[in-house]
Amino acid sequence: MRGALAALLVAGLVAGALAGCAGTPRGRLPGPVPSGVEFRPAPDDAPPAPPLTLELTDGTTLDLAEQWDERPVVLVFFETWCTRCEGQQGPINDVVEEYEDEVLFVGVANLSDPGDVAAYVEDNDITYPVAVDPTGDAWLMYAVAEAPLVALVSKDGRLLRGWPEGVAGRELSTTIAELAVR
Repeated sequence: MRGALAALLVAGLVAGALAGCAGTPRGRLPGPVPSGVEFRPAPDDAPPAPPLTLELTDGTTLDLAEQWDERPVVLVFFETWCTRCEGQQGPINDVVEEYEDEVLFVGVANLSDPGDVAAYVEDNDITYPVAVDPTGDAWLMYAVAEAPLVALVSKDGRLLRGWPEGVAGRELSTTIAELAVR
């Protein structure tokens, strides 16, 4: 009886784990840049973006300067209790889907509890990598006074545009097309 119960428990755990894997992947880095995609050069007067190395919620480290070698990056600074952040998340998710492997999107929380960040990511269907910046260093480097703030960085690591109160999805998509991706 115990053996059958243990086997049933193991089967249930395996099925649960597989079901969790069947959903949308969380924290997915983009794949290779699709062939034929070209990136616009940054204007000469665009300032260099502050380089960041972030620890993602899955424990891996992401060096944004390495990513800028490959593609533009959009930083989404948010907090889990920020209603404006949450209101903009759905349209940002649409832009993430539109620019799948062309642009890297990265979320950066600061004061939010890591458990609350995990719940926020799940509740808002966020599929891009997310970091928690408990020291606030990334927020200071990008002059984030309060969430939301969205920043667009060119392929070569130049700050192209920032939105201190967040951004509507359509405006973000249009700006990426105008300033970063051909």
